[in-house]
Amino acid sequence: MKREHRKLSELLEEANSLVGISDSPHLDCQLILAFSLGQTREWLIANSDKYVCANQADSFRKLISRRQGGEPVAYILGHKEFWDLTLSVTKDTLIPRPETELLVETILDTFDYATRLVVDLGTGSGAIAIALALERPTWHIVGVDINPRALKVAKKNGAGIANLDWLQSHWGNALNNDSIDLLVCNPPYIAMDDPYLDGLACEPQSALVSAGNGLADVYSVILEAQHLVRSEGHLLLEHGHNQQQQVCKRLMACGFDPTPLLDLQGNPRAVLAKKES
Repeated sequence: MKREHRKLSELLEEANSLVGISDSPHLDCQLILAFSLGQTREWLIANSDKYVCANQADSFRKLISRRQGGEPVAYILGHKEFWDLTLSVTKDTLIPRPETELLVETILDTFDYATRLVVDLGTGSGAIAIALALERPTWHIVGVDINPRALKVAKKNGAGIANLDWLQSHWGNALNNDSIDLLVCNPPYIAMDDPYLDGLACEPQSALVSAGNGLADVYSVILEAQHLVRSEGHLLLEHGHNQQQQVCKRLMACGFDPTPLLDLQGNPRAVLAKKES
C-alpha cells in the first residue's frame, strides 16, 4: 500500500510535542523540519502548504524525537550561530551562548588593531578565537584546548584563517611566561550540585562543571595568567552570575586590576583585568 504524502503545515504541528521541553517549540520545529528537507526556515514558512513524501516525513520525525528526548537543536543540526558565524558543533564541544558574545564585543571595543598575541583558553568549538581572528587580522590568535576532539571541530571551523593557530594543552601549560597580551577564557564555572545542570546533560560536563562551588577552574586560570600575561597585559574571564565578587577579589590578590562587566540582561557576567606593572 502506497504511503501518503504529508503537508508541511501538518508536520509543523509536531511543535506541540516540544512544549515543556523547549522555550521555543515552534522555532525548534521549524529549524529541524527545514534542516531535514535541506531548505531554509524562510522557505519553509513561505511553502507550508506544500506536501512532502512519507520518507521525508519519517526523517523529520526521527530528528524531532531527538529533540523530544532533550537533545539541543544545535547538536541535531550540527551547527550554531555565534557572532556573525555559523559554527560546527558536536557533543565534544559546548554550544556557544549569546552571553559569550560579550567577551568578543568587550575585546573589540577595548583594543585597537595594533599587533598583539591573544590566547583563547578552553576554545571548544573555537567561537571566540575565530570571531577575534576575523575581526582583527593584525592579531595573532591561538585557540587552546585539552580535548583533541574539540580541537578537531575548532580547526574545521577556523580553516583558512591565516592569523589563527591551535594548541592542545591543559590550560596554559604549553605556553610561555610573560608572552601574552590578552588572555581570554570561558572556563567551567557551574557548581557540581547546581540544578541548572539538569538542562545541560547532553553537553560535555568537563567544560561546564568545576569544583570549589564552581570556582576552581576560574582560580586556576587566574593563577596561570599571573605568569603568562605580560606586564600591563589583560585577562578577560567569563564567570557565573553570582561569582563576580570572588573573582575580582582573587584577581586583585594576584596582581590584576579588575573591571566588572554586565551582560545585556544586567547580570554580572565577566571581568576584564589589567595586569599591574
